[in-house]
Amino acid sequence: MSWYHLVITIITEFALSGSIGGFVDPIYFKLGKGVYLISFPYTLSPADLDRDYELTLEIYSGGKRVLLESERKKVPENAVYIVDGHEVVARPGDYEVIFSISSAGKESHARFPITIKEYDRLNLSSLVLVSRFYDEPSRAPFHRGDLGFLPNPSASFQDTMKYFFEIYDVVPDSSRLMIRWYIEKDGKLIAHGKPRVIPVNLSSMYYRGNVPISSLDNGKYRITFEVVDIPYGVRRTVSREFVVNRQSIALDDDIRYFIDYIATPEELAEFKKIKDPDRKKEWIEKFWMKKDPTGTFYPVFRQRVLEADAKFSTPFKKGRYTDMGRVYILFGMPDEIKREEIDVMQKSYQIWIYYSNNLKFVFYDQFNTGEYKLTASNVPGFGRYVQDIDQFFDFNRGE
Repeated sequence: MSWYHLVITIITEFALSGSIGGFVDPIYFKLGKGVYLISFPYTLSPADLDRDYELTLEIYSGGKRVLLESERKKVPENAVYIVDGHEVVARPGDYEVIFSISSAGKESHARFPITIKEYDRLNLSSLVLVSRFYDEPSRAPFHRGDLGFLPNPSASFQDTMKYFFEIYDVVPDSSRLMIRWYIEKDGKLIAHGKPRVIPVNLSSMYYRGNVPISSLDNGKYRITFEVVDIPYGVRRTVSREFVVNRQSIALDDDIRYFIDYIATPEELAEFKKIKDPDRKKEWIEKFWMKKDPTGTFYPVFRQRVLEADAKFSTPFKKGRYTDMGRVYILFGMPDEIKREEIDVMQKSYQIWIYYSNNLKFVFYDQFNTGEYKLTASNVPGFGRYVQDIDQFFDFNRGE
């Protein structure tokens, strides 16, 4: 039996053109001989949508439409941004795709080609750029086998780029793979990683990791992964364009306006009453001059907000607005994380421990969705106050 590989000429994300802002990022995987899965993750701005929206996918081959699918979806309540997807099955060939979103008279679309080819040995999936990996794939919005992830359809990063791709059709126990990456800008080599040689234990696998990009300036780049099956001398590459979009610490930085956790109730009420943008900017400048006269607090605060967004965001909520995000922003990374399982209640708990002052925060996955809610702590004002966290678990176990 011969196995084949899906190769699609997609090397970048596609911005939607029209009155609804967003991106679509086709990614692809092999299902079996001559059968392939194409997934279309997309991101949308809820501000551009009504209560629901319609996704339409048209695929053409040789000038004839071979697929037309529509799907109506509701906009999640209080969503800050939307990340979702649509999947189709395809066979080898050349296609033209029209991806459309419509809502309340507004419409946006993206049009792009897809080419599927077949090879006999050492095949790669597309390179998937990721906003977040999940410890439990069943709770992730997207997953492949035991890998749960949230894709990044905009392909925009700041300091670290997360990725994965799948490798197919290698010979277990008789192959070794050499893998390396390099980054180019305008055709010039900018950065590269050290080659890695890995043993092959299965005929297919995934390869994931992080690429540090903190040294890159803002702009558009291309990253390429090269994979070589050493014993057979077969070489394959997979590439993607991505964007470094690192906001400078300036007065018009949007994070400067995110003061929900550090302003007093009176300050927050006063700030929210201001409607004029110039007056709002003037107020926030005075707030930060008073809050951070030495300029040392804001850089740490800003970095924590960015990390909270990266670590705890869901398809329906930015990480900064989650309970874990709030604690992370105010207290930083915990020194220790303990996990508890209470079988009777079928709940998963995490305990964040900060050795300084012995601070402890208890989170639980209320709806088994992967988003943990703060339920108790030994810090007044953060969930139910419990001086001894062990007592909290004794209570929940009914002991």
